[in-house]
Amino acid sequence: MEYVGEHLWIGKAGNLFVILSFVFALLASISYFFAARNNDAAPSWLKIARISFRFHGLSVLGIVAALFIMLMNHYFEYEYVWHHSNKEMPMRYILSCFWEGQEGSFLLWTFWHVVIGLILQKTAKNFEAPVMAIVSLVQAFLASMLLGIFIFEHRIGSNPFTVLLREHPDFANIPLFKSANYLEKLDGRGLNPLLQNYWMTIHPPTLFLGFALTVVPFAYAIAGLWKKQFNEWLKPALPWTFFAVAILGIGILMGGAWAYEALSFGGFWAWDPVENASLVPWLTLVGAAHLMLINKNEGQSLFTAFFLSILTFILILYSTFLTRSGILGESSVHAFTDLGMSGQLLIYLFFFLILGIALLIVNWKKIPRQKEEESIWSREFWMFVGAIVLLVSSFQIMFYTSMPVWNKLFDLNKAPLKDVIHFYNNWQLPFAFIVTILIAVGQYFKYKNTDVKQFIKKISLSFVVSFVFTGLFIYILDFANGYYAILMFSSIFAAVANLDYIIRVLSGKLKKAGASVAHIGFALVMLGVLISTSKKEIISQNTSGKSVSSLGDNFSNNENIVLTQGDTLPMGKYYATYVGRRTEGINVMFDVDYFTRDAAGKFQKEFSLAPLIQMNPRMGNSPEPDTRHYPSFDLYSHITYAELETIQEKQAATKDEYTEAKTASMKQGDTIFSSNAIIIFDSLSTNLNNDKLQLANEDIAVKAHLRVLDVAGVKYEATPVYMIKNNSVQPIASKVDQLGLQFMFWKIDPQSGKVEISLQEKKANIKDFIVMQAIIFPYINILWIGCIVMFLGTLLAIWERIKKTKN
Repeated sequence: MEYVGEHLWIGKAGNLFVILSFVFALLASISYFFAARNNDAAPSWLKIARISFRFHGLSVLGIVAALFIMLMNHYFEYEYVWHHSNKEMPMRYILSCFWEGQEGSFLLWTFWHVVIGLILQKTAKNFEAPVMAIVSLVQAFLASMLLGIFIFEHRIGSNPFTVLLREHPDFANIPLFKSANYLEKLDGRGLNPLLQNYWMTIHPPTLFLGFALTVVPFAYAIAGLWKKQFNEWLKPALPWTFFAVAILGIGILMGGAWAYEALSFGGFWAWDPVENASLVPWLTLVGAAHLMLINKNEGQSLFTAFFLSILTFILILYSTFLTRSGILGESSVHAFTDLGMSGQLLIYLFFFLILGIALLIVNWKKIPRQKEEESIWSREFWMFVGAIVLLVSSFQIMFYTSMPVWNKLFDLNKAPLKDVIHFYNNWQLPFAFIVTILIAVGQYFKYKNTDVKQFIKKISLSFVVSFVFTGLFIYILDFANGYYAILMFSSIFAAVANLDYIIRVLSGKLKKAGASVAHIGFALVMLGVLISTSKKEIISQNTSGKSVSSLGDNFSNNENIVLTQGDTLPMGKYYATYVGRRTEGINVMFDVDYFTRDAAGKFQKEFSLAPLIQMNPRMGNSPEPDTRHYPSFDLYSHITYAELETIQEKQAATKDEYTEAKTASMKQGDTIFSSNAIIIFDSLSTNLNNDKLQLANEDIAVKAHLRVLDVAGVKYEATPVYMIKNNSVQPIASKVDQLGLQFMFWKIDPQSGKVEISLQEKKANIKDFIVMQAIIFPYINILWIGCIVMFLGTLLAIWERIKKTKN
């Protein structure tokens, strides 16, 4: 059959670019390798290598262009386009579609390496050949991830240009594809609802740029070991390393901001395995950067600088394996499914791991080492300690993150941690304390040795000021946890001491204060995280009288409030009213008004929030929070349960049906509630028409008198009858049709005087309602301010480092 409307030319072009990308990357790597051998033919090899890498770059751009053309024009004949987009999706999320799949994210990573490689060709100078040999080899491995070819029945890579009806035969059996014009009726699966957020258009490219930048210190370290230039590689690698620290750090923090705004777990960091997989390389990279500084100034800790530079890139590859091999299973909501590339990913990982270890072993005795031990009062000693603390911290995180790997390797069958956040927080708190203390005091130490009295004199003011501020914070925030109080002090101390260093030691010269500014930013991040998470307050205690426990084990009345449309309930210092729902595209938005009461008791509207549920029948609906931001706190709210079928549809479909009966044991004067009335048990009577009921002398009939008051105070009466006739209970129902209520009288207990009354409501009575969680995050803006300050400080330090390098 000849299909109508297929655009096979773009796929063929894309496949050609994929092959050319791999071939030219491999050729560039080989050429750079021979150029680095410093033989007579080196200039010729260098020329070939440069041209090859540029053609590789053009090929990557060709792949990118082809994939974007396919996505923007909805070419659903291609599996990647069909899998990750649809016609309903706003065009602004095309970027998210591009890198949602494994193939697109590998391509994004490859693209950034192209940009970095082209810059290195211009700036690496004598290191160009060995450094670019490594970068090009990494590119060859990444390019192979897109090949999608079979060698001896083993698939190499996953190609984004496969056609549904050619490379995916399962689709051919679907009736839709029996038609030559199948594309007219075909729509895509759509983008994952969690990714339909503006953060996901900037977070992944930033994060992958951070991943890509780690190849530079790795390549320089390998080049230094390879060419026996054990110290020379540090100078050109240092600015790149700090730039990688800045970009990868901001990428991780963007992920936290996305989680805070788009996910509904109630926070910005959940110690998810994928989050951990990006955090760990950043920690070791920070350690590597500081050890490079030590060696540049004092010629010490060189082996550890080599080790951490290599380890960081290896951890990036290991993280790639964790998140793309499918081994994490259901332990992470962010992990990719397995596309059959686990073996290839392991080859990629072990190749560079073995290369790094081999070069370290071969050069073990040749790597220069300090002739004398560092003084305990020297800056380099404590910077080294800080790097080791970061290494141990990263080991703890990665060890437990890798539990699915250990389960598979050793058949351990260890269950996932129940309270992941509490577990990691407890482990990481001591590391955070040590690091913040070192950040506070580190710059006051001098290289080689420090006068102890001068050190104490300089640091004393910051220590006292920090102690006072900590006491004030503990009093204001009512901190009861001693460990948190200690971390609060160390974080405040780190910020105050570095600010003091800028003012008194650097005389306010910000150009030279990049490191101190970055340290202040990090301290503010730690302080913001500590306060906002430890003192967060869940204000959505359920005061509705309608329990949420029936909705599942995850629903607690202490955290989830039931808001019925039109009702106003207290929530913390606010009163919340569920106004109603509205639909905007694929989003169902639930409007909630927040009020406060003035001294006279009158309600004053403060603001409105509209948490939403994004409807996606194919992938599952996704709740998205809404947050009110204030200088001193955020009020974060999200829907935990809602009936997504509209009330109008439900009422029309169940006009005369009653809900399941609810039975209450009542004595005279007791009260029960329906959705629209208050029911009071007034009395019993035996004054009935026995003839009408056809009662025999041995039969019994008792009438219950129920007073029913609606929300307007209008009174109705219900008189259900409890009757024993012919030795069987035959109750007679009583209805209040105006309110859609029906009552049954089931039992009398003469001893206690209690009766059992069941209540049913017409389903048409049911009002729209939501179950919502609302959380106050105090002083969370300290965290976001710290992120910005840390990023700006790192950039300032990089700029100053580049200027020094040029001079």
